[in-house]
Amino acid sequence: MTGLGHPHVELGMYPFDSVAWAWDEIWTAVHRRVPWTPAELTRSGDVHARWDDPDCVVTHVCGYPFASQHRHDLDVVGAFALDIPEAEGATYRSIVFGVDDRTIDELLAGRAHAVVNSEESLSGWLSLLAATVGAGHPWPGEVTFSGSHRTSMQVLAAGGGDLTSIDSWTVALVAEEQPGLVAGLRRIGLGPPVPTPAIAARRTAGPGRVGELRAAFREALADPATQPAQRALRITGFVERELGDYLPTLALGPIR
Repeated sequence: MTGLGHPHVELGMYPFDSVAWAWDEIWTAVHRRVPWTPAELTRSGDVHARWDDPDCVVTHVCGYPFASQHRHDLDVVGAFALDIPEAEGATYRSIVFGVDDRTIDELLAGRAHAVVNSEESLSGWLSLLAATVGAGHPWPGEVTFSGSHRTSMQVLAAGGGDLTSIDSWTVALVAEEQPGLVAGLRRIGLGPPVPTPAIAARRTAGPGRVGELRAAFREALADPATQPAQRALRITGFVERELGDYLPTLALGPIR
């Protein structure tokens, strides 16, 4: 994977315009405590590419792709605890949405058309399987891969499918920007409890960097100055995590 050509940081899994300022404020508070990091966040528009980018020193990575593909080149720093109904601290559930009165069982009986952001997504695909047909089992109907959670919601609302599974953190933030989009969908289930996305550091950053970053995130999120940004992002604090916290997500992956 080709990098951007210079050291950078991208916390890009929730790239909503309404909270861009909040991400900037939190990162500024973190950077102040670890001045060896880039001073500003990068917004490349392709967070997945940054997971493979050797120049991206700190990133935000979905739990299953981290455990299955990136645990040898990224180290877990921690995760954000959330203030949303579907979360307990730094563990949360996806929301399964439909568009009418049919239950999950009724939809499956009709070979439901699923709209999914990505086949590697813990919250969008693996959680949907776990909540419906069982972890690792094949989907019985049609699948449309949309590229993003918000696009999945838009496709479903426009009649392009029967159900979707959406990261509940995304739902909370989209509801602030597009309340009509969320209101037009019907909650029909929840995914399994899984860890919120990992804040991860490139292993090549050097020894001791994970500990420095943990202290920086912990102190930054305890700083009263970052509280407005945290409220906007539905964040309540920082939780230290380890690789072992994400390895259980592998059980939700394909049966081998």
